[in-house]
Amino acid sequence: MTRLHGQPRPLQAPASHSPRLADFAPQTILALAAEPQRAVAVLIEPVEGIYRMVAWQTVELSEQAGPERCADALVQAVNRLESQFSITLWDRQKDRPYANASSPAAGEGVGQTVVVADLQPPLRVWLTGLSGGGSLAAAEAALAGALCNPVATYLPSPYHSANALAKELRLLRPEVILVVGGYEQIGWRIQEQVLALSRRVIEAASLLSAEDRPLFCYAGNRASAEPVLAHWRQLSGGSAALAADNVLAAPGNGGAASLHSVLAQLHWQKSVDLPAMRRLAEWLDPPLTLSSTQWAFAQGVRLWMRRQRLPELHGLYAGGDRWLHVWAQEASEQGGGSLCISCVRPGERPNALSEWPAIRLVSGKWPPGWPRPSRPAKAPGSSRASTMPPYWWDPLGLVPVVAGIGQSAPEAALQVLAADILEENNQEFPAA
Repeated sequence: MTRLHGQPRPLQAPASHSPRLADFAPQTILALAAEPQRAVAVLIEPVEGIYRMVAWQTVELSEQAGPERCADALVQAVNRLESQFSITLWDRQKDRPYANASSPAAGEGVGQTVVVADLQPPLRVWLTGLSGGGSLAAAEAALAGALCNPVATYLPSPYHSANALAKELRLLRPEVILVVGGYEQIGWRIQEQVLALSRRVIEAASLLSAEDRPLFCYAGNRASAEPVLAHWRQLSGGSAALAADNVLAAPGNGGAASLHSVLAQLHWQKSVDLPAMRRLAEWLDPPLTLSSTQWAFAQGVRLWMRRQRLPELHGLYAGGDRWLHVWAQEASEQGGGSLCISCVRPGERPNALSEWPAIRLVSGKWPPGWPRPSRPAKAPGSSRASTMPPYWWDPLGLVPVVAGIGQSAPEAALQVLAADILEENNQEFPAA
């Protein structure tokens, strides 16, 4: 797919001559994004005083495409931009974007390359707990917004031996074993049950080979955390283990933030360990670093919220293999700003999202069944209705790749989002 903008809307006095693409090479930004099913390259340049998206190229991938194919698809997208403008953007000898600083030749190189990517599939999580209606339900609700796919939920049974559990783990191949159970204020008997469940699971996991052994995560009663992790380290020979806050500290008091953070860090670590991701990181010049698509979209939502002077903004990135919900809230007198992130399978709508405000920014296809919000009501005490657009839409799904340049040039990111990406109320921007 190709989108080539014509004359941008005039923002200041027109230039006295028609500039060439090569004239802007030191300031040109090449923004790249790699996902499991898509690779995108965007060429951004200063035009009449502001940064604009000159063109973009997208390479769609099948669900079976591996990480290396995704990285190759990014190169393919850049090559298409080269052909489109008859310029040199790719250094084939070094297998990386052509930096303008290394070549004074006209029409060669870019001033800066920014890459956002996340090529790790959702984590496979095997979950166990004491009660289907208590901690297990809270854990399942927490996992609904994390970068993971639950593969099984296990309730303890005297008929399941350690060998039987080990066989199940070999078959399901989870990347994470998650154990939950017990409120914070519990009697010794329940705590003993939590420890007994953990010991059974740990014994089963210790029967797996070291290379097949999942990461062990404990998110139950905190008083049991240290003995549980110590037992895991002892039987597993020191395999990786982590603890998160109790997912159900008290009746009606569930918490997902700590578990989300643990799983997000693990997901990102597994992603950056992929050879394809290391290859992408080599395309960047210090101090820039590789960022995740999730981070980039979250920053885009926050930047747009602040530009529009909103107290909060709910944005959705409808990606091919996952949907990312971001709820950004500005700082107030009651406390600092916050950022809530929920990652779900395409089309899913967890109950927790019913507590979020209406979606007002969408990148990608607008989700069926999600109504488009109406214009906000007039403020109390005001005689005029709000002139704020009820929503913004990026049908091309380019917000994450453009927001990625906010790492080094937030104002440039905002300029492109405003001028070229986000349509107000589904109305395309008019050509000059």
